[in-house]
Amino acid sequence: MKYVAASLLILTLFIGGCSDNHTAQETNSEVKASSDSTESTVSTETKSTKTTITDSPQAPDDSSLTEVGESFQDADGSITLNAISDYDETTTIGDVELHISDVKIMNYAPSPDLIDFFHGYSDNETQFNYVKLRVTVKNTSDKAVNFAPISMLETGSEKKGFEDDFYLESLYGVYAPNEERSGQLGFVLNETKVENLKAITVHTSDVFDQNKESLTKSKTIEVPF
Repeated sequence: MKYVAASLLILTLFIGGCSDNHTAQETNSEVKASSDSTESTVSTETKSTKTTITDSPQAPDDSSLTEVGESFQDADGSITLNAISDYDETTTIGDVELHISDVKIMNYAPSPDLIDFFHGYSDNETQFNYVKLRVTVKNTSDKAVNFAPISMLETGSEKKGFEDDFYLESLYGVYAPNEERSGQLGFVLNETKVENLKAITVHTSDVFDQNKESLTKSKTIEVPF
Protein backbone atom coordinates (compact mmCIF):
# COMPACT_ATOMS: atom_id res chain seq x y z
CA MET A 1 0.00 0.00 0.00
CA LYS A 2 2.85 2.37 0.82
CA TYR A 3 4.32 1.65 -2.64
CA VAL A 4 0.99 2.38 -4.36
CA ALA A 5 0.51 5.61 -2.40
CA ALA A 6 4.00 6.78 -3.27
CA SER A 7 3.45 5.99 -6.93
CA LEU A 8 0.19 7.94 -6.95
CA LEU A 9 1.91 10.93 -5.31
CA ILE A 10 4.70 10.96 -7.89
CA LEU A 11 2.18 10.70 -10.76
CA THR A 12 0.15 13.60 -9.34
CA LEU A 13 3.24 15.80 -9.06
CA PHE A 14 4.27 14.91 -12.63
CA ILE A 15 0.84 15.80 -14.05
CA GLY A 16 0.80 19.05 -12.07
CA GLY A 17 4.25 19.98 -13.36
CA CYS A 18 3.23 19.29 -16.95
CA SER A 19 0.09 21.41 -16.47
CA ASP A 20 2.10 24.31 -15.04
CA ASN A 21 4.60 24.07 -17.88
CA HIS A 22 1.82 24.04 -20.49
CA THR A 23 0.19 27.06 -18.86
CA ALA A 24 3.52 28.92 -18.85
CA GLN A 25 4.02 28.13 -22.53
CA GLU A 26 0.51 29.43 -23.32
CA THR A 27 1.19 32.61 -21.32
CA ASN A 28 4.49 33.18 -23.13
CA SER A 29 2.78 32.64 -26.48
CA GLU A 30 0.05 35.13 -25.58
CA VAL A 31 2.63 37.73 -24.50
CA LYS A 32 4.61 37.25 -27.73
CA ALA A 33 1.45 37.48 -29.83
CA SER A 34 0.44 40.66 -28.02
CA SER A 35 3.93 42.08 -28.51
CA ASP A 36 3.91 41.19 -32.23
CA SER A 37 0.50 42.80 -32.59
CA THR A 38 1.70 45.98 -30.86
CA GLU A 39 4.81 46.14 -33.06
CA SER A 40 2.66 45.68 -36.15
CA THR A 41 0.33 48.49 -35.06
CA VAL A 42 3.21 50.87 -34.33
CA SER A 43 4.79 50.07 -37.67
CA THR A 44 1.52 50.72 -39.49
CA GLU A 45 0.90 53.96 -37.62
CA THR A 46 4.45 55.13 -38.30
CA LYS A 47 4.07 54.48 -42.01
CA SER A 48 0.71 56.21 -42.14
CA THR A 49 2.11 59.43 -40.65
CA LYS A 50 4.96 59.78 -43.13
CA THR A 51 4.61 62.65 -45.60
CA THR A 52 5.55 61.84 -49.15
CA ILE A 53 5.29 63.52 -52.52
CA THR A 54 3.14 61.47 -54.89
CA ASP A 55 3.03 61.62 -58.66
CA SER A 56 0.19 63.89 -59.74
CA PRO A 57 -2.50 62.47 -62.04
CA GLN A 58 -2.62 65.87 -63.78
CA ALA A 59 1.04 66.16 -64.80
CA PRO A 60 4.12 64.01 -65.47
CA ASP A 61 6.67 63.35 -62.73
CA ASP A 62 9.30 66.08 -63.15
CA SER A 63 11.75 64.80 -60.51
CA SER A 64 14.27 63.69 -63.14
CA LEU A 65 14.44 67.17 -64.71
CA THR A 66 17.35 69.10 -63.21
CA GLU A 67 18.83 70.93 -66.21
CA VAL A 68 17.09 73.45 -68.46
CA GLY A 69 16.16 71.86 -71.77
CA GLU A 70 15.66 68.34 -70.39
CA SER A 71 12.40 66.57 -71.23
CA PHE A 72 10.33 63.74 -69.80
CA GLN A 73 7.26 61.87 -71.04
CA ASP A 74 4.81 59.48 -69.43
CA ALA A 75 1.11 58.60 -69.70
CA ASP A 76 0.11 62.15 -68.70
CA GLY A 77 2.00 63.79 -71.56
CA SER A 78 5.41 65.38 -72.15
CA ILE A 79 7.17 68.20 -70.28
CA THR A 80 10.33 70.23 -70.94
CA LEU A 81 12.14 72.15 -68.21
CA ASN A 82 12.35 75.86 -69.09
CA ALA A 83 13.59 77.31 -65.78
CA ILE A 84 14.53 76.11 -62.28
CA SER A 85 15.11 77.92 -58.98
CA ASP A 86 17.48 76.96 -56.17
CA TYR A 87 15.10 78.50 -53.62
CA ASP A 88 14.77 76.13 -50.63
CA GLU A 89 13.62 77.97 -47.52
CA THR A 90 11.13 77.93 -44.65
CA THR A 91 8.97 80.95 -43.80
CA THR A 92 7.13 81.28 -40.49
CA ILE A 93 3.68 82.86 -40.53
CA GLY A 94 2.49 82.86 -36.92
CA ASP A 95 1.92 79.23 -35.92
CA VAL A 96 2.43 77.98 -39.48
CA GLU A 97 5.73 76.94 -41.05
CA LEU A 98 5.79 77.01 -44.86
CA HIS A 99 8.68 75.37 -46.72
CA ILE A 100 8.99 76.04 -50.47
CA SER A 101 11.43 74.20 -52.74
CA ASP A 102 11.86 72.56 -56.14
CA VAL A 103 10.33 75.47 -58.05
CA LYS A 104 10.28 74.82 -61.81
CA ILE A 105 8.75 76.26 -64.95
CA MET A 106 7.90 73.71 -67.62
CA ASN A 107 6.34 73.54 -71.04
CA TYR A 108 3.62 70.91 -71.08
CA ALA A 109 1.84 69.02 -73.84
CA PRO A 110 -0.85 66.99 -72.03
CA SER A 111 -2.02 63.59 -73.22
CA PRO A 112 -5.30 63.67 -75.23
CA ASP A 113 -7.35 62.46 -72.27
CA LEU A 114 -6.19 65.44 -70.14
CA ILE A 115 -6.78 68.21 -72.69
CA ASP A 116 -10.39 68.75 -71.59
CA PHE A 117 -9.25 69.01 -67.97
CA PHE A 118 -7.01 71.97 -68.84
CA HIS A 119 -9.64 73.76 -70.89
CA GLY A 120 -10.55 75.90 -67.88
CA TYR A 121 -6.92 76.68 -67.01
CA SER A 122 -5.20 77.50 -70.30
CA ASP A 123 -5.81 79.57 -73.43
CA ASN A 124 -4.17 76.74 -75.38
CA GLU A 125 -4.83 73.51 -73.52
CA THR A 126 -2.81 71.39 -76.00
CA GLN A 127 0.51 73.04 -75.02
CA PHE A 128 1.33 75.64 -72.39
CA ASN A 129 3.83 76.74 -69.73
CA TYR A 130 3.27 76.29 -66.00
CA VAL A 131 5.09 76.89 -62.73
CA LYS A 132 5.27 74.16 -60.12
CA LEU A 133 6.24 74.51 -56.45
CA ARG A 134 6.80 71.86 -53.81
CA VAL A 135 5.56 72.88 -50.38
CA THR A 136 5.36 71.56 -46.84
CA VAL A 137 2.92 73.23 -44.45
CA LYS A 138 3.05 72.55 -40.71
CA ASN A 139 0.69 73.82 -38.03
CA THR A 140 2.95 74.08 -34.97
CA SER A 141 0.15 75.00 -32.56
CA ASP A 142 -2.23 72.90 -30.48
CA LYS A 143 -5.24 74.51 -32.18
CA ALA A 144 -6.67 74.09 -35.69
CA VAL A 145 -5.87 76.84 -38.20
CA ASN A 146 -7.06 77.72 -41.69
CA PHE A 147 -4.30 78.53 -44.18
CA ALA A 148 -3.46 78.74 -47.89
CA PRO A 149 0.25 78.38 -48.76
CA ILE A 150 -0.36 80.40 -51.93
CA SER A 151 -3.22 82.86 -51.89
CA MET A 152 -1.79 84.76 -54.87
CA LEU A 153 1.13 84.11 -57.24
CA GLU A 154 2.51 86.90 -59.43
CA THR A 155 4.93 86.79 -62.35
CA GLY A 156 4.87 90.50 -63.21
CA SER A 157 2.58 90.04 -66.19
CA GLU A 158 -0.16 87.90 -64.62
CA LYS A 159 -1.64 86.89 -61.29
CA LYS A 160 -2.87 83.49 -60.17
CA GLY A 161 -5.14 82.77 -57.21
CA PHE A 162 -5.29 79.59 -55.14
CA GLU A 163 -8.28 78.42 -57.22
CA ASP A 164 -5.97 78.29 -60.28
CA ASP A 165 -3.87 75.48 -58.79
CA PHE A 166 -4.37 72.38 -60.96
CA TYR A 167 -2.47 69.84 -58.86
CA LEU A 168 -5.41 69.67 -56.44
CA GLU A 169 -3.52 68.04 -53.56
CA SER A 170 -5.64 69.48 -50.71
CA LEU A 171 -2.97 71.84 -49.38
CA TYR A 172 -5.49 74.60 -48.65
CA GLY A 173 -7.90 74.82 -45.75
CA VAL A 174 -8.00 73.64 -42.16
CA TYR A 175 -4.89 72.16 -40.56
CA ALA A 176 -5.45 70.16 -37.38
CA PRO A 177 -3.23 70.78 -34.34
CA ASN A 178 0.38 69.86 -35.20
CA GLU A 179 -0.69 68.60 -38.63
CA GLU A 180 1.84 68.62 -41.48
CA ARG A 181 1.12 68.19 -45.20
CA SER A 182 3.45 68.05 -48.18
CA GLY A 183 2.60 68.28 -51.85
CA GLN A 184 2.85 70.27 -55.05
CA LEU A 185 1.10 73.28 -56.53
CA GLY A 186 0.89 74.08 -60.23
CA PHE A 187 -0.26 77.24 -62.05
CA VAL A 188 -0.66 77.60 -65.81
CA LEU A 189 1.07 80.69 -67.25
CA ASN A 190 -0.94 82.12 -70.12
CA GLU A 191 0.61 85.58 -70.47
CA THR A 192 4.09 85.27 -68.94
CA LYS A 193 7.12 85.27 -71.23
CA VAL A 194 9.16 82.58 -69.51
CA GLU A 195 12.44 83.58 -71.19
CA ASN A 196 12.21 87.01 -69.51
CA LEU A 197 11.06 85.82 -66.09
CA LYS A 198 13.53 86.60 -63.28
CA ALA A 199 11.38 85.75 -60.26
CA ILE A 200 7.90 84.94 -59.02
CA THR A 201 6.19 86.46 -56.00
CA VAL A 202 4.21 84.26 -53.63
CA HIS A 203 1.64 85.76 -51.26
CA THR A 204 0.44 83.42 -48.51
CA SER A 205 -2.96 83.82 -46.93
CA ASP A 206 -3.40 85.07 -43.39
CA VAL A 207 -3.45 82.39 -40.73
CA PHE A 208 -7.06 82.13 -39.58
CA ASP A 209 -8.72 80.35 -36.67
CA GLN A 210 -11.71 78.08 -37.15
CA ASN A 211 -14.06 81.09 -36.90
CA LYS A 212 -12.19 82.69 -39.84
CA GLU A 213 -10.73 85.36 -37.61
CA SER A 214 -7.24 86.43 -38.67
CA LEU A 215 -4.51 85.36 -36.25
CA THR A 216 -1.44 86.37 -38.29
CA LYS A 217 -1.15 88.53 -41.38
CA SER A 218 0.06 87.03 -44.67
CA LYS A 219 3.65 87.12 -45.87
CA THR A 220 5.19 87.78 -49.27
CA ILE A 221 7.95 85.51 -50.59
CA GLU A 222 10.20 86.25 -53.57
CA VAL A 223 11.40 83.17 -55.48
CA PRO A 224 14.22 84.00 -57.94
CA PHE A 225 15.20 82.06 -61.06
